[in-house]
Amino acid sequence: MARKKSARKGTARKAQTAGQTQKLDSMNQIWLAGLGAVAKAQRGAPQLLQDLIAEGSRVQAKTRGAAEKAMRGVMKDVRSTINARLGEVRGQATDAMEGLEKIFQTRVHRALTQIGVPSADDIAALSERVDALSSNVEKLVHTRKAGNGRRHPAARGSATPTPAS
Repeated sequence: MARKKSARKGTARKAQTAGQTQKLDSMNQIWLAGLGAVAKAQRGAPQLLQDLIAEGSRVQAKTRGAAEKAMRGVMKDVRSTINARLGEVRGQATDAMEGLEKIFQTRVHRALTQIGVPSADDIAALSERVDALSSNVEKLVHTRKAGNGRRHPAARGSATPTPAS
């Protein structure tokens, strides 16, 4: 699919280049015709040469504007082509950088996992468990305070002496 698009673009560029080549060939032929006319006029009559110079000046004045307009059009096309291509290259570079970033992140994560470094998810899960345990401890403390200060027999712990060995 990419080759077809590329081939179409290449064909369009070749057609555009061929059109520009034809214009240059036509301009060259006009130039040569003018040189030939000047050479004949110099051999023929000096007045004819002056008439040709005057006519050439009038034609040049008329066509100069058209030529400048054509050049501006060509330059505009070149700029737009360059800007479009630049946009494509920027997009490709961005995609490549994102791909490299994903690969880097994956490899770093894999390496950290292999050496036993906990992930952010692991730490978040542990934090939740610590919070739950803290709340349970607080409930037990409040329950014991509410129980008239009596201690539960299992909570006495080291109050009973251990037999000596």
